[in-house]
Amino acid sequence: MFKVEERRIASNLDTNFLKIIAIIAMTFDHTGKILFPDVLYFQIIGRIAFPIFAYCIVVGCLYTHDIKKYILRLFIFALISQPIYALANHPTWNGFVENIFIWNIFFTLIIGLSVVYGLKDRKWWISVLGLLVVGLFNFDYGIDGVILMIVFFLCRNNPIISATIIGVLLSIPFFLGNDLMILGVSIGKQGFAILSLPFIYINTNLNPRVNKYVFYAFYPVHLLVLYFIQIFIY
Repeated sequence: MFKVEERRIASNLDTNFLKIIAIIAMTFDHTGKILFPDVLYFQIIGRIAFPIFAYCIVVGCLYTHDIKKYILRLFIFALISQPIYALANHPTWNGFVENIFIWNIFFTLIIGLSVVYGLKDRKWWISVLGLLVVGLFNFDYGIDGVILMIVFFLCRNNPIISATIIGVLLSIPFFLGNDLMILGVSIGKQGFAILSLPFIYINTNLNPRVNKYVFYAFYPVHLLVLYFIQIFIY
């Protein structure tokens, strides 16, 4: 884990722990969407996953020794995951064909990583190109996800400002959606992403040892399992 004197971002650097939390939440989310679409609480738990992944990408950008290898690893698993992602979410042939070009979260993370890298190294054209691409094509979480990564990066040395801005951005969907009623008030489930903030801004220092490829491989593997469950059991 990173030493205190090496810190390049003033928030939680316990990224392996954060990734474990994120993949657990993601599993709840996808299980809910694919197998139990009427049980919103699965997807509510899942809302915390993407902000944590976005934050970890920014940490990775700040600490990686080779940005090209980092992007290449993400790209390989993005390609592996794409047909599985389309199948799991749209298990019919027509649904698969119609949605094969809705790009999975790995592609979104690659774009966000590229934009942040361009800002960090002042290669502005990379950041502009990344924003254009994510705006023109259909990415999971899209431009909203990339904006989160930009804020994490720009406010990396001031966790109070960062948490405030991120908190506002994540809570906006509370007021825009009508997914469920709480105390007579209609709110959007996406707003529960704000529950990711304690994980991101409170230092945990648990430092679990997990091979990085486990995190990469988990995404396509769990989607493939969910696909087979819905095809052969449901």
